[in-house]
Amino acid sequence: MQYFREGTTQFRMVHKLKQLKRTIRGWVKTRPRTSLADKEAELRVTQVVLQADILNGELAAKEKILIEEVSIMRLQEEISATQRAKCTWLKDGDRCTKFFYDVIRTRQHRNSISRLLNAEGRLVGDPVEIQEEAVRFYTDLYQQTDYTSTFPALVPKRLVSRHGNSLLLAPVRMEEVEDIVMKANPNKAPGPDGFSSGFFKRHWGVLKAPVLAAVQEFFVEGRLLKEMNHTFLTLVPKKEGATSLADFRPIACCNFLYKIITHLMCRRMEGIMQGLVSHNHAAFIKGRPIAEHSLLAHEMVREFSKPGGIKACVKLDLRKAYDTVNRDFMCHLMLAMGFDERWVERVRECICSPTFSVLIQGTPHGYFRSNRGMRQEDPLSPYLFTLVMEYFTCMMDTAVHSKRIVPLFRLVRPVVSHLIYADDLLVLLQPSMREMRALSDIMEEFGRLSGLQLNREKSRIYFSSRCTQQEERAFTLGVDRDELPVKYLGVPLTVNYAREQDCHSLVDFAQRRVEGWQAAGLSFG
Repeated sequence: MQYFREGTTQFRMVHKLKQLKRTIRGWVKTRPRTSLADKEAELRVTQVVLQADILNGELAAKEKILIEEVSIMRLQEEISATQRAKCTWLKDGDRCTKFFYDVIRTRQHRNSISRLLNAEGRLVGDPVEIQEEAVRFYTDLYQQTDYTSTFPALVPKRLVSRHGNSLLLAPVRMEEVEDIVMKANPNKAPGPDGFSSGFFKRHWGVLKAPVLAAVQEFFVEGRLLKEMNHTFLTLVPKKEGATSLADFRPIACCNFLYKIITHLMCRRMEGIMQGLVSHNHAAFIKGRPIAEHSLLAHEMVREFSKPGGIKACVKLDLRKAYDTVNRDFMCHLMLAMGFDERWVERVRECICSPTFSVLIQGTPHGYFRSNRGMRQEDPLSPYLFTLVMEYFTCMMDTAVHSKRIVPLFRLVRPVVSHLIYADDLLVLLQPSMREMRALSDIMEEFGRLSGLQLNREKSRIYFSSRCTQQEERAFTLGVDRDELPVKYLGVPLTVNYAREQDCHSLVDFAQRRVEGWQAAGLSFG
């Protein structure tokens, strides 16, 4: 191991893992391969012979060894099938059964990409063309062309205290790192280095010292080894039979060593997020359950049924939300919120240094960098995205204070003009032409600064029955008009109690899950 004496702690750790990976691959190739079926057949033959010669000590010893080997191989097969099936909801059940393999086949069928629409709108099925198109699409997606690097002076409603910054920048302790590793899901997919959290948990006694040193080096120096931040993009279809890459969700498979760092950063930010983020945000903030947020949305929509005035509910959809965030704006916003400059630089290092390869049928293709966006499944992304959306709340509150927008709940304190859950936005207001223009201007300015553009094709506006000139008002905002119920967080919201037909989408979703290929492996008795 003399070779690794040179370089940083992160460098030595990463290259030790690389050498270990090569060693394991060589060991796997040289070890004898025996299938579970062959081993079980050998055990049955041995037991039949032993029954005819029950006093044969040599056969009895062989049977005992075979039973142990079969048990180990069954356990290994079950662990492998469980990891590949990714049934995170499954806690108890039989040993490795047909259920797991049905789920694996279903996942492989659903996630396989056999054809794609290319940039010219032509459907291609050649594997090489599919690979090239996927790499081209995501290279373009993560490259910002209309780059905005000058921002106005921001005045957030809340600031990080000096005590909060001291907690963020406190020295890293072994107990913090060890707790993150021990609580990690061992069945999560590994990153490009091939080592999952299960590997780190199982061998923590050996790994804890170099891992702690690598994490401490990052927090002290503020520099991240580029190899540690390489990422595989796994493409998950948003709908059945997706052929356009816009209909795939790029899930980032990051190295677990990088995730330890970002999980630690998230834990430190968790304590100050409640004081920074307005109460109309619910996602990712401890103590703000989705159920309460959904009930509040339902009560706000029910305001439509009350007499008096004209009312509108606007559901706003953001196009490729995580993938298009302006990183410079986000860092500028964090500094304005009072985050210590050293902390912001560490955040910038995490989100600006990744390189990407796209996984097609399980094989990585391409190698490219990015200058915008955040990665889905990166532990840091939810908190950072929430901070960006907090600026939208600041813009809305300023418009309400200046009476450019009149909310429906003016007599309620605090005034609630909108709700935000991650990238789901619900705005309730009085739909005069002036307010439609004001909301449109806010979305345009917010998009220019943050990079988050309004998806006008998926956004909708809903009017109360007394509202006239609905088409003109919707046109002013630039979105289509629709009729209630509005679907928010997967739940239909109506002015009255939900009818049977309003819940058909929920019933259909549950039915599709139960009637899937894996349902035959479940016991309903």
